[in-house]
Amino acid sequence: MPKALTFDVHFDAPITEVWRVVSDTDLVDAAAGMPAINYRDEPQPDGTSRRFCSYRKLVSFEYEELPFTWIHEQRYEVNRVYSKGPFSTFRHLCEIIPDDPRNPDAGCTVRTTFEFEPSGVFGVFATSGTRNDGVKPYQRVFSEAAQRLREKTRRERAHSAILYRPVDLTEQPRPTGADAARVREYAERTRKLFDSPLIDKLSEAIVRQPDDKLRRMQPRAYAAKWRADPGETLNLFLAATRAGMLKMRWDVICPHCRGDKMNLASLTEVRERAFCPACNVDFDVDLDRSLEAVFTPHPQVREVVEAHYCLGGPGTTPHIVYQRQLMPGQEHAFRIRLAQGRYRARFTGSKEYRWIDVGAGPAAQVAFMITDGAIEGADQSAPAGQLFDVRVRNDSKRTVLVVFESVEWARDALPAGELVADQRFRDLFSSEVLAPGIKLAVEDATILFTDVVGSTAMYNTMGDARAFALVRTHFDVLHEIVEKFHGAIVKTIGDAIMAVFTKPENAIAAASELHARTDEYVRQHGHNEGVQLKIGLHGGPCIAVTLNERLDYFGTTVNLAARVQGMSQGGDIMVTSQLAERTDNCARLREQGWQSQPEQAQAKGFDQPVPVLRWTRP
Repeated sequence: MPKALTFDVHFDAPITEVWRVVSDTDLVDAAAGMPAINYRDEPQPDGTSRRFCSYRKLVSFEYEELPFTWIHEQRYEVNRVYSKGPFSTFRHLCEIIPDDPRNPDAGCTVRTTFEFEPSGVFGVFATSGTRNDGVKPYQRVFSEAAQRLREKTRRERAHSAILYRPVDLTEQPRPTGADAARVREYAERTRKLFDSPLIDKLSEAIVRQPDDKLRRMQPRAYAAKWRADPGETLNLFLAATRAGMLKMRWDVICPHCRGDKMNLASLTEVRERAFCPACNVDFDVDLDRSLEAVFTPHPQVREVVEAHYCLGGPGTTPHIVYQRQLMPGQEHAFRIRLAQGRYRARFTGSKEYRWIDVGAGPAAQVAFMITDGAIEGADQSAPAGQLFDVRVRNDSKRTVLVVFESVEWARDALPAGELVADQRFRDLFSSEVLAPGIKLAVEDATILFTDVVGSTAMYNTMGDARAFALVRTHFDVLHEIVEKFHGAIVKTIGDAIMAVFTKPENAIAAASELHARTDEYVRQHGHNEGVQLKIGLHGGPCIAVTLNERLDYFGTTVNLAARVQGMSQGGDIMVTSQLAERTDNCARLREQGWQSQPEQAQAKGFDQPVPVLRWTRP
């Protein structure tokens, strides 16, 4: 006979913030004092996966955890089937009941239910154990969180499908494994590489923060917390890694669950394909989405223990706004309220997707039907910030996991593509390269080429030694300017450079400053003759590889950028029209008085003329 224990906690905060607290089951379980779990995922032939877990608390517990079910900012539920322990089944349900259904900011009640069936000789302790190890600690954690949200003065209208935590779940001091003296020693080593007041903040975090906050340290998240410049914070993390205070690793991210499937110590370990057993999918590894750089304290200053408490909850995958497993013939109808954005509907066992554009759409019903051969129902639209109806039916012969997910990625992530296009990273970690033969896609990169006007005549008139010294000096200022605008010099080719930027606006700003400063710089550094540059830019997808023991870029985007630079007459900036359109017609150049003239580039290797803009300054 099933038994149930229920408790309510009232929150005065907006449902968006309450959901981010109560749905983060991994942190809630850790804060409630639950033991860490061991788990394994077993992919199934139908495209789904089964998860088996175990832990020990006085006695051994072993169970299969069925996929979590949830509706964003409304409820979540998980069912477990036990093979060992005092339960035969266990159900955990959490519901958010709004004070005013028309106003999600008016407060709510969180109702938590633990429903279970006792089993075996230890079953007599199931009720008391659930009350003492589940109800009481959960109630304490939720009550403390409600109080902290009540005291919080700043309300954030952030998209709650993106991971952020409005308050800490617990502020109780916990012992850490940090050696304060060792941390201070390595902080001083870091200061010699990059002197910044943020070093003290980083040292304090390593000494005082609990393990769960140090397992995946993200520079952008710390910059936001410290209210510091993101670039300075990243430079600090890189210097601290070089000094041995932090360790950097590369996490391979599944495009579906967005969990880290592999933790790699070096780029040389990255392969072009990866597999996620939890989602039962193979996927291509690229530098922009599926490879992320994260940091953790180096073991020589603090040992951070890796532990998992609950992996399947909605807080672990905050981009997923709806998840439910449907048996053959099963249908689910519900209402949901979503923030503006684009959402993807995917179904295990099918390679088809459907899209839901949430914005100013009509309040029509969103409906999809799964069959053995297809997904019926076209892409849909829905209103933002309002409840709308959804119906999903499984008419296939297989069990299907239905997922609706935001396509916006976590803003705190540091994609590998962005880091390898950072000059300081390349300077400090020149040995971080891909293995020979490995090619990884880069979704978008802006390539800038420069060359020196009349370099051949310069060597003839000045002599090799003086001309070479002048070129070396001009490389110094090019390096400085490219780094200033968050790019990186990929390589030098004679008197030319190839640089990469992740943002086209930065590349255009760098091009303008290269013209403004290079000639003056070389004259100020002991050269009587000046330097004039030819510059060309283009952006788009490309391929990252290792060539001559350094990370390099290849593809049509690179080839066209080089061809465009070859059209330059010196003192001008050649930009493809495609790149100009992405930067508000090169707004930075127009603001600085540059003027453009449209032309057609007859680029080698391209069948049709390429429209370009020649920017000159009167």
